[in-house]
Amino acid sequence: MQRAYGRRRDDPSPSRLARDVLLDPLILAVAGVAVAVIGWLLHGSGSLRTDLLVRAGAGVLATAVLGAVTLRIARTPGLSVVARRFWYAASLMGALLLVGNLARGITAITGSDEPTVADGAVQRACIAAGIVVLLVLAVTYRRPAGRPAELRFVLDGAAVVVAAVVVIWFTADRALAHGVPRAAALTTGAMALVVAAAVARLVACGSSPMRPGAAVPVLASMALQCFGGGLLPTGAGSRVQLAVQVASVALAAVAPRVHEILDRYATAGPCRRQRSHGLLPYAMLAVVFLILPAALPHGLGATAVLSLAGLFVSMALVVARQLLASGENDTLVSRLDASLLTVSRQEERVRLLLEYSTDITSLIDAGGAMTYVTPATRALGYEPEQLLGVRVVSLIHDDDLPALWPELRQLMATPGATYTYQARYRHADSSWRWLEVMSRNLTHEPSVGAVVSNARDVTEARELQDRLRHEATHDPLTGLANRKLFGDRLAEEAGRGVALLHADLDGFKPVNDTYGHHVGDAVLVEVARRLRAALPPDAVPARLGGDEFAALLPGTGAPAAEQAAQRFRAALELPVHVHGHTLSLGASVGVVAGAAVEPESLLRAADEAMYRVKHGARR
Repeated sequence: MQRAYGRRRDDPSPSRLARDVLLDPLILAVAGVAVAVIGWLLHGSGSLRTDLLVRAGAGVLATAVLGAVTLRIARTPGLSVVARRFWYAASLMGALLLVGNLARGITAITGSDEPTVADGAVQRACIAAGIVVLLVLAVTYRRPAGRPAELRFVLDGAAVVVAAVVVIWFTADRALAHGVPRAAALTTGAMALVVAAAVARLVACGSSPMRPGAAVPVLASMALQCFGGGLLPTGAGSRVQLAVQVASVALAAVAPRVHEILDRYATAGPCRRQRSHGLLPYAMLAVVFLILPAALPHGLGATAVLSLAGLFVSMALVVARQLLASGENDTLVSRLDASLLTVSRQEERVRLLLEYSTDITSLIDAGGAMTYVTPATRALGYEPEQLLGVRVVSLIHDDDLPALWPELRQLMATPGATYTYQARYRHADSSWRWLEVMSRNLTHEPSVGAVVSNARDVTEARELQDRLRHEATHDPLTGLANRKLFGDRLAEEAGRGVALLHADLDGFKPVNDTYGHHVGDAVLVEVARRLRAALPPDAVPARLGGDEFAALLPGTGAPAAEQAAQRFRAALELPVHVHGHTLSLGASVGVVAGAAVEPESLLRAADEAMYRVKHGARR
């Protein structure tokens, strides 16, 4: 994966970036020194030897900054291997240029020959070494992957070389005409060729270790260097040439610092796909076109002939490049059509699956409102569009919502969280349906950006579970709590004050024997009804078996329990009318009150109290 650079959401505006660059202390220092030196040189107040010394001092300062900043960037943690190698090579170039400027300063101080603006032998050697470093780096930076990429690279490189040959020839021809030494003209041409090759290599690779904004001062520096070294005369314009050199080296020195500033506001990301229709060949063709008018007025000499030849070769390369790009585009279009067809079929498949699914799938935004629902909402009596914008909690039963609310809030606030629950949802006809809902927070996924819920109707299963649970804990005849539920509720009151009523019907056995069990069952149902009516609302009435009943009165003392027992006895004194028979019943009721430390002991005490009452009545 190639490394490219993107922008974070919190990036500053372009004006903020420009202000940070222009007001940076290091850039201001380098620019201030460069402006001061250029002013000195253009004013022409000193001798040429003094001007050379001042120019060398400015060069030493700028190249020292260049080497130091590039070395600091190369040591940045997290940098890719190829980018780190690039910046180490840039710091080596800075060191070489620093040595060259020092040598030029020493020559200006100690030299006995007539001073000249041309570079000395040591400085030319340092520049040549720097050119070699840049050329090696450009060649080995990356290798294009795949045959089409390699062919594009060859065509782009050929276009650059052709244009570079034309530029170098033209520059050298004009330089010689202005009296520039041949060595200076060749140095300038070599620099132009290397820079062109480096640009071609980086562009063909599709990524660059330097921020695009930082490349601007580098390109400006190279343009000034070529202009000053190859076109300006060395006589009357020598101080102008020195000023151009100072501006060039200052621009190169601030480029790494610009990269550092821009790098603060950017983050690494996946590389953008390289365009098959690169602009580099067209740019090189434009360069040849720009040189042609300057070469033709001098007649059809070698420069004009070479320019025309370069023009035709460049046009041929551009045409070949365009044909290659067209072929690649046709292949890409075919693949894109096939991909679109596949995606369309997948979308249709997903649409049909969701449309005919019995599960309700919905997307819920950060405010809890539904932004998408499937047609399965018709099971609740709603059309999908009726629920868009409706908050989910407004459909949940008021008795269920308090227990769910903390977990629902946690789900909405935690990306990646899941929560499964059952609750009653309002039907369009105002009834309630039990839904089992599984929700997952996918707000952190850019393609979803919502909480996804899948719900299915479990009303019948829930009613069956409730019925089975009720049957397991209640007497099937009277609907009162059975012995197990009565014992569980008594255990829940352990340690608290309670009262127990234990009742046994008097004269019930002859009813069954005389009138049959169907009459006996009807009598038991009526007794259960009268027991409920005699007890306070929070009491737990139970049928322990046969004609044996009990009641649990939480937080009740003995007096209140005796009053409840008296109401029950009084209720049973009234005749019972069932199936055309009028029957009279009575009940022996035992009452105990105390702390339910040992529920079984308390229940036995109530049983014993009931038997004492029964036996006392018989005596």
